[in-house]
Amino acid sequence: MLRTLRVRDLAIIDELELLLEPGLNVITGETGAGKSILLQALDVALGGRPEADLVRTGADEAVVEALFSGIAPPARAALAAAGVAADDEIVIRRVIAAGGRTRAYVNDALGSLGLLRELAPHLLRAYGQEEHHALRRVESHREMLDAIGGLEATVEEMRRRHARVQTAAQALAERRAAERTAAERVELLRFQASELAGARLVPGEEEALAAERSRLTHAERLAALVTAVEAAIYSADESAVGTLGRALGALAEAERLDAGLEPTRRLVESALAELEEAGAALGRYLGGLAPDPARLEAVEQRLGELVRLRRKYGGTVEELIRRRDEVAAELERTDSGGEVIAALAAGVESAQRVAAEWAGRLSVERRRVARELERDLGRELAALALEDVRFAVRFGEGRSLAPEGWDEIEFFLSANPGEEPRSLARIASGGELSRIMLALKTLAAAEEHGATLIFDEVDAGIGGAVAEAVGRKLAQLGRARQVLCITHLPLIAAFAEHHIVVTKRVHAGRTTSMARPLSTTERVAELARMLGGARLTRETREHAEQLLQQARPRKPRREVSQP
Repeated sequence: MLRTLRVRDLAIIDELELLLEPGLNVITGETGAGKSILLQALDVALGGRPEADLVRTGADEAVVEALFSGIAPPARAALAAAGVAADDEIVIRRVIAAGGRTRAYVNDALGSLGLLRELAPHLLRAYGQEEHHALRRVESHREMLDAIGGLEATVEEMRRRHARVQTAAQALAERRAAERTAAERVELLRFQASELAGARLVPGEEEALAAERSRLTHAERLAALVTAVEAAIYSADESAVGTLGRALGALAEAERLDAGLEPTRRLVESALAELEEAGAALGRYLGGLAPDPARLEAVEQRLGELVRLRRKYGGTVEELIRRRDEVAAELERTDSGGEVIAALAAGVESAQRVAAEWAGRLSVERRRVARELERDLGRELAALALEDVRFAVRFGEGRSLAPEGWDEIEFFLSANPGEEPRSLARIASGGELSRIMLALKTLAAAEEHGATLIFDEVDAGIGGAVAEAVGRKLAQLGRARQVLCITHLPLIAAFAEHHIVVTKRVHAGRTTSMARPLSTTERVAELARMLGGARLTRETREHAEQLLQQARPRKPRREVSQP
């Protein structure tokens, strides 16, 4: 329950302290007096994002402080998880600097916005016109049914199970994608292995072929040059071998005369032997040297193939051979992974089965809640001057399992006797929407862990007897919960246990908004103003007094025993 709200230097509020009581608290005031700023202050206190110009002109910072008592277990758990000490009260303070930076404190400990937003639904539930209009969005109906039935935990388990399905399906999809990639690589490796093995690569082959190509290309020139050399060395009449042979004969004769010439003779003899060997080698070379266009073409083709492979794979012929061996080894290690895919597919099927079972259970629970809602909401709507309205919940099944289960849920309404229910989102008026939402929140109140309920402009589109019925329903709701209601209708305000008025004044050129609780006499004056405007008359005051009298709780009749 919200006990105290303190606001300083926020918008047109200079300094304000508001004490709130259990039951129905009504807030009234002229349009523009600052009623919405109080709601804005509460929103900021519980983690809302403040507007850049929210700090009062001339102030360095704005401060909003809210004291809550009777803390529900979920809020206590959130505080404990954050390491914040708490007993039965929470004091939340939010400081907004003029530059836009904010600080948050929970029970004087520095707190995060995440903690404030986690606490918010357990402390306050605000319903404005946008909440009423949420009924026009069919997708919100399932969420409302779940809230009314207290199925949030069951829905959360459904989301977890659906998330496991998604995770398993994602793992399977990734594995299949990896297998497709692996298959493509295997195909590539097989092609490379075939190409490199088929090339029959030999180390040093490219250099040998290049030399052979040069020899075949210049065969005629080589023949002419080598023939001349061979003749000069060996076969000509005045060849070097013949000249050196004669010289060796003379030197041998000289050696017989002088044994000291033996080393020289040996050198000449060795040179002669080498010349003879060189001449023979040149002869053999000339014997094998002949133009061969077919062989030259074959050499050119082989060199071209080697160049193509080197350009494709990079490196030398020796590196191509290493690549060939690596590809062969990788192919031997390749595993299709079929067993892994089968296991993952089985995991997806299992997760889907578990999720579908829970979705079926959730659907059964929702249908039970729907039957109870159809029964109970009729009673609540009758109390809100919608006696002839018939409310129905209709179910459809989605095409695929969603995070919230199979069910597609839509509320239907028959506003007049004899008419078939039609889509509430399309046919309900603004006044009907506000009352239907109030009735739904009345039924859901027990599931909201004691949070203070705030109704802003619940009187939209209604008046007269309907407004009285709404006021009576709010008062009834206030007997179980603390309720804050901002209203412009005196017929609703009259039902308040506690009445707060918001006013504004201009002093020294500055506008200031103020809020204060009203005494019984002041309530009469405020209701009279709401009835008749700024000019109060005896008739409007009497009417205001009558409204207060009519709004008093009706005492049950006492049974009188008969003598």
